[in-house]
Amino acid sequence: MAKISELITAIANLIANEEKAYDVPSICLKYGLDPGEKSEAYSSKRTYVSKRLSSKSQDFIFSLTEQLLRDYESVDFARIAEKFVNNNMFRISILTRRNIIDEVIIKGNVEGKVSIIDFLNRIWQLDKMPSTDYRFINAVGDIGQHMINNDDWDYNYLFNSYLKVLYVSDKQFLDFVEQLVHPLVRDKKEQYEYVDLLNKHLNIDGFELKILNYISGIPVYRAVELVKGVKGAIKNLIFSADGPKPEIIISDSLNNDLLTIKNEEYCLIYDEPIPQTGLLWKDLVTWWSKNKSSYNKNFERELYKRLYKSLDSEPEKLFFDTYFREFRHKFSEKLLALIPQVYLHYDPYTIKMLGERRIPRQRMDFLFLFSNRDRVVIEIDGKQHYSIGENSSPRLYSQMVYADRELKLRGYDVYRFGGYELCQNNARKLIIDFISKLFELHNIKV
Repeated sequence: MAKISELITAIANLIANEEKAYDVPSICLKYGLDPGEKSEAYSSKRTYVSKRLSSKSQDFIFSLTEQLLRDYESVDFARIAEKFVNNNMFRISILTRRNIIDEVIIKGNVEGKVSIIDFLNRIWQLDKMPSTDYRFINAVGDIGQHMINNDDWDYNYLFNSYLKVLYVSDKQFLDFVEQLVHPLVRDKKEQYEYVDLLNKHLNIDGFELKILNYISGIPVYRAVELVKGVKGAIKNLIFSADGPKPEIIISDSLNNDLLTIKNEEYCLIYDEPIPQTGLLWKDLVTWWSKNKSSYNKNFERELYKRLYKSLDSEPEKLFFDTYFREFRHKFSEKLLALIPQVYLHYDPYTIKMLGERRIPRQRMDFLFLFSNRDRVVIEIDGKQHYSIGENSSPRLYSQMVYADRELKLRGYDVYRFGGYELCQNNARKLIIDFISKLFELHNIKV
């Protein structure tokens, strides 16, 4: 079993190697170690740190080790720390890292469409890494000699022994994972295979590769932390319903592809992937323009009018109008799409055919997609939500709160406005204040 003295020595070496002598006393104080004179640190940085650690408990030293792993990117320190705090070293565990590296090595052709040096340079600064061979200046020489010229290193040695990928920081490891599936490295078909393979392991530690952007139609993936939200990806977004219910069939049940066979003109169906950045207004406008037969330089205004037309009540129109008046120019390209009249459930039969409403609420008034999982529903409640005519209806109210509970249990956030609120003089201010706080909550910034 490793001795605690080995870890104390490793901590002392880390601070001594990374910090100037005149900073060591303040660094030690920052980490809860006793202060001392600078002259003592000038004499020996290692002795200064070791002396203050010698009186600390094992639990304190383990806790300090975890903090130092977060604050310093030292592969050598991480290798020693693994013996003591393996379970809390990194957010991407050693086990997950090892499994990913093993899988990638088995698949082969790690560098994909680029050279091994070009691939690694996307993650490491090879020209600034010292060589382990006296003949070369830096890591470029090492890797070129042993992976290209002589071919006497394999992937296992490169990643585990030379680059020590198991012990790099979480940030650098996730950079490595992201570059494995970058469009410059993989074609689209191979990307999907790698993403599925990598996510199988990343999900265990609460991370996932998700689409951030596109380059020439090929996805760019970013490793993101999984947060609470709705499980599953959005396949079809049916919205802006402004007339008879569309008649929809499943044209391909394996792919869940939908086909509108009647009343198509009364709704919109957005069927493109939702990026991790959420569905932005510019994305919706671009999609709208692609689906028009003739060019119109004012597609944005045209789409706005089409969405506005689908709104049922004056409070809904006020909410929609206020959002764009206040936030359109403020957020510009970063503006989230406010999606109206979105089908959450879809019953192919009408009330007239059934004689009753089988699903109490099929549509949501408004939807924000902060990401594929992070979905916010906004409801504007008129009297019809809780009364029949002038008489209150406990049954309708119960159906409404039941539907809310179900949505929240599935991971949606639901916010309600009373229609009465939005008929008052301060309604616009109320809406602006709410959306500002909502964006702040979701870290949406100008």
